[in-house]
Amino acid sequence: MALNLSRNTKVFVSSVNGVGATGGVKTAHVSTPGTGYAVGDIVTLGTTSGSGTGFKCIVLSITGGSSTGPVATIGIPNNFRGAAFAAAETATETAVENYAGTNNGSASGLVVTVDSIAATLTADGSRIGTGKFKGNEVDCNTFRIGVLDGYSFSQGSDSTDVTISEAGATPNRGSKRFNDSLPPAEWSFGTYVRPFKHGANSFRADGTFDCCENILWAALSGTGLPNASNAAGAGVEVTTGTQFGSLCKFDQSDVHELMKLNLYFALENTTYRLNQAQINQAEVDFSIDGIAQITWSGNATTIDQVTEAIEDPSKHIIQGTSAATPTSSNVDTHAETFNYADTTGPSDADYLRNKLSSLYLDADAQGGGAASGGLDNRTYDINITGGSLTIANNVTYVTPETIGVIDKPIGSFTGARVVSGSLTMYLDTKSDGSNQLLTDLAGATDLVTNVFDLRLFMGVAGTVDTDGEGMEADDFTAPGVEFNMPKAHLTVPTVEVGDLISASVEFAAHGSDLLTGDEMSVKYLAATAHTQAGYAASGARVLDA
Repeated sequence: MALNLSRNTKVFVSSVNGVGATGGVKTAHVSTPGTGYAVGDIVTLGTTSGSGTGFKCIVLSITGGSSTGPVATIGIPNNFRGAAFAAAETATETAVENYAGTNNGSASGLVVTVDSIAATLTADGSRIGTGKFKGNEVDCNTFRIGVLDGYSFSQGSDSTDVTISEAGATPNRGSKRFNDSLPPAEWSFGTYVRPFKHGANSFRADGTFDCCENILWAALSGTGLPNASNAAGAGVEVTTGTQFGSLCKFDQSDVHELMKLNLYFALENTTYRLNQAQINQAEVDFSIDGIAQITWSGNATTIDQVTEAIEDPSKHIIQGTSAATPTSSNVDTHAETFNYADTTGPSDADYLRNKLSSLYLDADAQGGGAASGGLDNRTYDINITGGSLTIANNVTYVTPETIGVIDKPIGSFTGARVVSGSLTMYLDTKSDGSNQLLTDLAGATDLVTNVFDLRLFMGVAGTVDTDGEGMEADDFTAPGVEFNMPKAHLTVPTVEVGDLISASVEFAAHGSDLLTGDEMSVKYLAATAHTQAGYAASGARVLDA
């Protein structure tokens, strides 16, 4: 018996479920071991006896006792499965390189025979395949996410109780329960806010700004993966300039279905996949004594236990010289850069300290000014003591209600997009301070909707040179994050009594109008560069294409 410790969990987020086109290799074995191979060689099996393409493998062990020799075992990560193969088809080596890309010209003769091929459905749950994992290059689709303690995922059941209720001296009092349906699965986890920029050996162009949680921002705000160009559907645009950095906007989120994710919780001995997951809400925490973090939560249609290692992004299968059932391993060396990208290491990205955060708050004259029950033109000088920011998609899942069948959710749709939050501050009497804000808002009795330029700079001091300017390259110095809400509506602050008198103000970000999704833009800039052997923006040797 084996137990699972939560602290050894790894979480992977992907836009695909690891199952690609028909004919992907499921199991195979070494039929001719060849000569001159070294452990770690990446072998391209380019000549086949049929129509298969894209099959590669990793040399895991050799025989003979020397540094090179015949191949004994091979590893096959998900991305090396290829396509269009048939059982009993052979694949012969056409190229050999080590992980660093150096050719091994002395190796030759390896032949691998395909024993079985994968279908176009997942082995568990029979989900329609949406593509193979890709942990490298600019179109990378699978990422390891560093989550905090307290993550959760579950799926309950809905049931109906039928009871008897009758009068008389000896009434029947029985009851019976019926299972009706499975409600949407629920999941939640927290991540640190971690910007980074790509170095010379990374999966995007050198100097591109990014963040560890970018696939989550992309799924919150659009239908496509982060993109270097402002492509249709992409809510996140990654750039090399400091004006926009890695920029998340919500102008691509006016759709019924945002990007569907597959969430993998790889426990010590079991991996669970949450299918068609949607990000319903992200809550950004500004507790000034802590490290900047975000809590992500949402739902999924179903939860499957992944039993096929080849469909688990954390693993690769191991095959020897016979057609035996493969074993598997979760050694990072043969999964990272192949199946998934990983920037969660301590030196891969920046951490942000909330204590360094700052607020820019400005109001243009509106409603005829304070003398007429409106607001005067004013830039406030306020230091926050905490706060939070929430982005909610209000996603609803739909489940049939067929009698005699335990139904499952069939999909979801978005509701109203709401960007809101609150800020806390000491109540002070300095010029244009928090007491002035309370006075101004309390006196604006003719404004049912006010407009403030509100910018939260997380982990850094921000500056705005000119009243009303957009995002600029000199807004702040990396590392940091800017939450830019040019048309925020503020409520009248409430006074909170404690050792020091404080004020709390709630806000909601509005768009230019009800039909425009420009309520907020989120800009990441980083100082730390991610660079690691094996990664490349294009032409990565560890991929099947």
